[in-house]
Amino acid sequence: MKRSSDGGSMQAVLSEMWGQAQRLEAEGAWDRAGRVYEDMLAKEPHHVPAQLRMSRLAQFGDRYCAAREHALRAADAVRLKASTRNAGYVTGRLLEFAEEAEVASVILSADWSDPNILQQSAVLAQHLWLAGRYEDALRFLDAVARHVPAHPLLSFTRGNVLRFLGDMAGAEQAYEAALALSPGLADAHWALATHSRARVPMQRVPRIRQALSRSPAGGVEQAHLLYALFHEMDAAGEVDEAWQALEQGAAIMRRRLAYDASAEAAYLQALMRLPVPAAAEAVAAQALASSERPQPVFIVGMPRSGTTLLDRILGNHGWVDSLGERNDFQMALSQASDHFFHRTPASLERVAQVDARTAGHLFQQRMRLLAPGRPCVLDKNPQNLFNIPLILRALPHARILCLRRDPMDACFSNLKELFQGDAYAYSYGLDDLAAHSGHAQQWMQHWQDAAPHAVRVVDYEALVADPETVAAQLIEFIGLPAQAGLSDITRNDAPVSTASSSQVREGIHGRSLGAWKRYEQQLQPLRERMGG
Repeated sequence: MKRSSDGGSMQAVLSEMWGQAQRLEAEGAWDRAGRVYEDMLAKEPHHVPAQLRMSRLAQFGDRYCAAREHALRAADAVRLKASTRNAGYVTGRLLEFAEEAEVASVILSADWSDPNILQQSAVLAQHLWLAGRYEDALRFLDAVARHVPAHPLLSFTRGNVLRFLGDMAGAEQAYEAALALSPGLADAHWALATHSRARVPMQRVPRIRQALSRSPAGGVEQAHLLYALFHEMDAAGEVDEAWQALEQGAAIMRRRLAYDASAEAAYLQALMRLPVPAAAEAVAAQALASSERPQPVFIVGMPRSGTTLLDRILGNHGWVDSLGERNDFQMALSQASDHFFHRTPASLERVAQVDARTAGHLFQQRMRLLAPGRPCVLDKNPQNLFNIPLILRALPHARILCLRRDPMDACFSNLKELFQGDAYAYSYGLDDLAAHSGHAQQWMQHWQDAAPHAVRVVDYEALVADPETVAAQLIEFIGLPAQAGLSDITRNDAPVSTASSSQVREGIHGRSLGAWKRYEQQLQPLRERMGG
């Protein structure tokens, strides 16, 4: 065993090397910085910050596998050395690779009374929530509450967890607790407004306006507050004031995000040129699918078009496990190509050069870990809509269900949703909404026509009107045994991790049909652009 003086000497060497590498990074000398980090890891393989920096440098070099591996090694270092000072950075990095099990392992294996863990408790609780470990997140929140004072972000995360678990009253209470601690917390105002109606209409409006008066102009916080104001005004029937808030909030988001309709169209054309398996090949693949369990079923479409509703219905089937909105397919593509896949023609060209079945195998590995022994899994990430030909190539036995909703309802529902993580950049402008909606409608129809054995378009209105019949047809299409009563979504108590988490706790209803007509005058330009 080394003497403490040797340990101190080693620590001094590592600190000096760390400073040198940081200076090289600041100068843009990434290759040289990487070599210093490598030397550090040769001396101390469990140096968590060096592993994290190597992960980032690999990402800058578009080396997906190395970036992921360094993130996993950082997780090992936290567990093996109980080096918890950087736990939150490690779990945040792991989430970028959809390594939710590793996130949970890092946090659940830690001593929750460790001062480092307590100091990062708000971040770690959020990461457990984002990893889908809702019950574990509640246990963690209860444990740290015995050691740390009340904190608005801890209350806010508790609200999110309870909301996803279906405890509507508990979620509202937690959001209110967050606002009592931090009256300007924009995320909590927005979450509460989208979660439940005020008991007295307009009751929450004064405090939202007060928070708005103190928020930085043009920032994300202001956008959250304006969207919260929209939802409160909309619920009270104050259409003109609601629209004004929505317009202002959407304008902030549109200035922050870039949507290029022509670039999206060019990407879809490039995707269309990819060869996909013919029906006969897909049927042969289906015959061999017993060794490729679970069978993947992708539920796709524009957000807020009924994807969560269909997921809840099919998730009632005894053979089906719903996994929520997953990024596993994109991660499998990235791992197979050793390239951070994103939706551009250049990135697509890189991915198209690898064996698609390799990506399919990597995806199936992830599914078997998430749902061991289950015959069928649902992935309802709407963004997989524009992965359809890639899915057909990688997983020819998969089934893809495309939700199609009345375009005006779908566009309005997207417009009034503030999506997290800067997703769905098209959703903040009427021109952009019209362009994207047109692309989506044409895309779904094309693939149902081109691959009817694998792709089925589902009309949201038909699903709401006769859910049992539609569900029976889809169960047959997927190849599962018939089951009755799937449309009773109130008996599905699985967590819901989407923007519809509060609404789908009710039974199926048609109250949202034609909802855009409340704003018919304001949405007239959108209707004209869409040929209505």
